Amino acid sequence: MGKPYIETIELASVEEIRGVAPETVLDAVAGVTQPLILRDYCAHFPAVQAGKTSPRAMADYLLDHYGGNPVIGCHGAPEAGGRIFYNEDMSGFNFDSRRVPLAALLDEILATEGAAQAPMLYMPSSEVSYWFPEFAAANDAGVSSVSPIGSLWLGNKVRVAAHYDFPNNLACNIAGRRRFTLLPPEQIANLYPGPLEFAPGGQEVSLVDFYQPDFARFPRFRNALEHAQVAELQPGDALYIPGMWWHHVESLDTLNVLFTHWWRDSAAYMGRPTNALLHAVLGLRNLPAHQRKAWKALFDYYIFDAEEGVSEHIPANVRGVLEQPLSLETAMQLRAKLQNDLKR
Repeated sequence: MGKPYIETIELASVEEIRGVAPETVLDAVAGVTQPLILRDYCAHFPAVQAGKTSPRAMADYLLDHYGGNPVIGCHGAPEAGGRIFYNEDMSGFNFDSRRVPLAALLDEILATEGAAQAPMLYMPSSEVSYWFPEFAAANDAGVSSVSPIGSLWLGNKVRVAAHYDFPNNLACNIAGRRRFTLLPPEQIANLYPGPLEFAPGGQEVSLVDFYQPDFARFPRFRNALEHAQVAELQPGDALYIPGMWWHHVESLDTLNVLFTHWWRDSAAYMGRPTNALLHAVLGLRNLPAHQRKAWKALFDYYIFDAEEGVSEHIPANVRGVLEQPLSLETAMQLRAKLQNDLKR
């Protein structure tokens, strides 16, 4: 077998900067709308230093900071080639998941070193506050003021299909080399996303195999690659991924560990935008084209092209859900109304 297709073409490189420290990182990424590599950003982390010693030292460091609750261990056959995906008829996935002690999963991963064809082994994103309660304090990424969800992801040589996440992400590469292929949100039609509610990691993924793309089935993928950027990370590097950017992720060594920090640019009480999308699928998608066009005009007016003073002509005391910004009290009232409406 030759090289993976993604390695045979020349893609634009993600912009990179040096000298950013945890105390200045939020200023460095404020307003940034493109992926950005922060070279050596987390090289001083004790976890990174352990990983640079050896895979075994990395495993021991993780175990020293492990809270003891069984982790989710995912196992796939060697024939999958490390690609985390669906099974052949998309009735399920190409891996099994079970609760296991962390030490057992790490031993399995370390045992694959040097194997010509290893099984796919990984722990999906797991919140550090629950599974590794002291890890974040010992490896402080400097973003606590935005209340991120901090998670660890670890595995052997596996590939995560291209997907997007709603929040912004500061991904600190703790151990192992890692390659990200990133594409802007507007490339969705060229990436052929799969089911909305049934995906290997919970978030819809591109059905295109970046290693062996089927251009007969997915011809527009060539167009997507014209807008792709690639980020090659060494241990100690970090990658800032703006929310909604698609990213295909490859772990390239025996033991790979990623420490992600997800945060949103709006208050959590506003709810997840995905809920609005699913509600629109339910209420709008099957309307006649002329009605969908009318609703698009409403969405543009109130949401997508809304100007600062969109509700200024309405007296402030009766603006209701059009108040800006939406208060916690009004948001809770709106959520309650939506829940009641959906019961009808």
